[in-house]
Amino acid sequence: MVLNNCTVCTVYESEETVQKRLRVKCDGEQITLYMKRENELSDSEKIRIDFFDGQIGCVRTYCDIVVRRNYDPAVSEPWIADCGVLEVIEIVQGRRYLRVKMEDEVLMTSFKRGELKGDIQNISEGGLYFITTTRLGCDDTIEFRYSFIEKEYRLNALVLREEDFRDGRYGYGCEFTELPKGAKRDIQQYVFRRQKGRAW
Repeated sequence: MVLNNCTVCTVYESEETVQKRLRVKCDGEQITLYMKRENELSDSEKIRIDFFDGQIGCVRTYCDIVVRRNYDPAVSEPWIADCGVLEVIEIVQGRRYLRVKMEDEVLMTSFKRGELKGDIQNISEGGLYFITTTRLGCDDTIEFRYSFIEKEYRLNALVLREEDFRDGRYGYGCEFTELPKGAKRDIQQYVFRRQKGRAW
């Protein structure tokens, strides 16, 4: 399994409800997890891990891991784990929709964190990707208003994946939930016109 653009994962321990978010580095098929504490993870022959890949989507897997001390002074975390993918359970939110690049700052509301400013980087009928300085969770829901063509819609989106830019900014890939009537058609038209250079 080769992950193309993955910087974070969710590790599920003995129960599905116990989750830990860890930084990830992928180099070809070599996957390394980074930990701040020695006992954050233990060696495991089979553990559930969800990888959030910017190109592929959310890759749900079973992995084996071997924890060891980190001796690289350039890396801040004192412990790392070598990770091998045993089985891919499913891939969620692959790029199924045509999307367009954009840069538009929008006022959003997180159901857990309140108001925040998000800089939308791309959008499609399936969802959007935005950058913010507010830390969100992968099960958080955001709400915002946006105009496509001529009509403004109030939209809700569920956060599926996260990127940590390590400069105080975070990127979030989100999936739209329950689009209002007419919104899907207008988003499709908006994306088409943006691609043709006829909508700004």
